[in-house]
Amino acid sequence: MRHIPNLKDLSPDELTDILARAAQIKANPKDFRRLLDAESLAMIFQKTSTRTRVSFEVAMTELGGHAIFIDWLTSNFVLSGIEYETEYLSRNVSCIMARLLHHSDLEKIIAASQVPVINGCCEKFHPCQALTDVLTMIEHFDDDVTNAHLAYLGVQNNVSNSLAILCDKLGIRLTLATPLPDDNGESQDAEVQDVIRRSAHVQHTTDARGAVADADFVYTDTWIDMQYFNNPEHEREKQATLERMLPYQLNGNLLAGLDCRIMHDMPIHDGYEITPEMVRDPRSIIFDQAANRLHAQKGLLAWLYAEARSA
Repeated sequence: MRHIPNLKDLSPDELTDILARAAQIKANPKDFRRLLDAESLAMIFQKTSTRTRVSFEVAMTELGGHAIFIDWLTSNFVLSGIEYETEYLSRNVSCIMARLLHHSDLEKIIAASQVPVINGCCEKFHPCQALTDVLTMIEHFDDDVTNAHLAYLGVQNNVSNSLAILCDKLGIRLTLATPLPDDNGESQDAEVQDVIRRSAHVQHTTDARGAVADADFVYTDTWIDMQYFNNPEHEREKQATLERMLPYQLNGNLLAGLDCRIMHDMPIHDGYEITPEMVRDPRSIIFDQAANRLHAQKGLLAWLYAEARSA
C-alpha cells in the first residue's frame, strides 16, 4: 500500500505519471466522471484551509466519489489516541487526506491506517502543492520544463522542502533564495538539506536579486505560518520577521524588467512576501496556479487509487 507523506519515495517516472494524469483529466474531465465511483475520501483538518479542502472535495465529486470533512477539534481525535481513531476511520473510507500541524501526527495516522494516506500539508512537507506548482510551470513554459529555472524567495519551509525534492527528482533547476535556515526551525528536514547540498539541480543563495536575474518563474510563500499570523502573542516576532525578510519581497523594484512568471501558493499576505501590484501584475499566474490544485489532486488521487487496485 502506497502513502504520500512527502515525495521522497516516488520515482521520477511515478511523479511524471501523476502529472500526466493531472493534465489528461484536466483536458478531458468528462471522460473521468466515474473514475472513483462510490469511493470515499476522509479529509482530516487540524490546520485551516481554503484550497486544500475545496480542491480535494471537488476532485472527489468530479471523479465520481465522495469526500467527508473532519474537523480535528470537533472530532474524537482530540479525545482518544490517534491510532485508534485512524483505524476506525480507515475501515469506513478508501483513502485519507490529512492536513496537520505536526508531521509526527501524520506518521501515527499512516501507521494505523488500512487505506492510503495523503499528506495535505504539515510543518515539514506540502507534496500536493509542489505537484501543483510543476503542473502550472509545464502549462506556462514553451519548452521542456526541465529547461526552466524556478527561483523560490522567502523562507525555507514545507513548500520549499517539497519543491527541492520534486525538482531534484525531475531535473528542474531550482534556486532557493532565503536567509540561512534555522537548524532548529520546525520545517527543517535533514534529508532535504542533503538534497540542497548535493543536488546538481537545486542550489541555495542568500542573494535574492541574483536568483531572479535569469529565472523563468519567481515563487514566494508566506513568511509566517498561518496558525501564527493573526496570533497577538507572535506580533513582536512577526514584525522582526518582516524587517529581516524584506530583501526577499516580490515587488516592482526586484522584478523590474524581468521576463518571468510570478507564483504564490496562497494565502497571500499583502505587504509581506509580495506587494499587491505584483499579485495582479500581467506576469502573475498565481490564480492559475491556485486553480491547478484541483487538477493536481485529481492526478494524485487517480494514480494512488490505481496503485491500490493493482496491489
